[in-house]
Amino acid sequence: MGWKLSEDVERKVTYFRYCGEANTEKVLQAVRSRCVRASTSKIVIASETGRSAVKALNMFKGTKIQIVTVTHYPATTWGPKGNIPIGLKRKEYAENLRKLEENGAKIVQGTRPFVPPSRCIGWDYPTPEAIIDKTLEIFGAGTKIAIEAAIIATDAGEVNEGEEIVSCAGTYKGLDTALVVKTAHSGTFFREFEVREIIAKPICRVKKLPEYKYKNWKGNIDEYYVQSKRRQH
Repeated sequence: MGWKLSEDVERKVTYFRYCGEANTEKVLQAVRSRCVRASTSKIVIASETGRSAVKALNMFKGTKIQIVTVTHYPATTWGPKGNIPIGLKRKEYAENLRKLEENGAKIVQGTRPFVPPSRCIGWDYPTPEAIIDKTLEIFGAGTKIAIEAAIIATDAGEVNEGEEIVSCAGTYKGLDTALVVKTAHSGTFFREFEVREIIAKPICRVKKLPEYKYKNWKGNIDEYYVQSKRRQH
């Protein structure tokens, strides 16, 4: 349903001091409050390992909120103790996948619309998609991925074009951003997509890689190693 406004309104926005995983539970609390208040029935969670999506599952227990988890294709990201496997459909995260599916969450693994093939040869050869990617990043990685995840879910048919949803994402690991969007397919992005509200986001963004070393990122990465190794032994 979403908001139907007959006049101007004021709403609370949460701005975080830091980017990253440390904000996950606060983001989900803010989203739950907003969804209950405005009768929003569907949220998209960008989740590489399923950790954030499972936390959302627990947070929204007892509500009618439908969770759509958008995950990465099988790959790895850097970390302080070695590479971290990502992609919810990897064997390392089978338990998270089972919990989500058994509780009715939808799982989408799709292609990121703003990551063109030219990315593999570096940013010295920009394409329109790559320019969109870097432009959205000035609002923070969480904003960029939240928009992208909503598009992926729409292209996959788990969200209807023109539907008002909440989309959540973060910087490197966890969640730090939640947006209310009117979503669209990738092919109609500029014509139809709308960012309608900001529920939460960091006041800063990470400008150096790897993210976990940068002063503006906060979180506990150890649990990602613990969970990924459980299925390896």
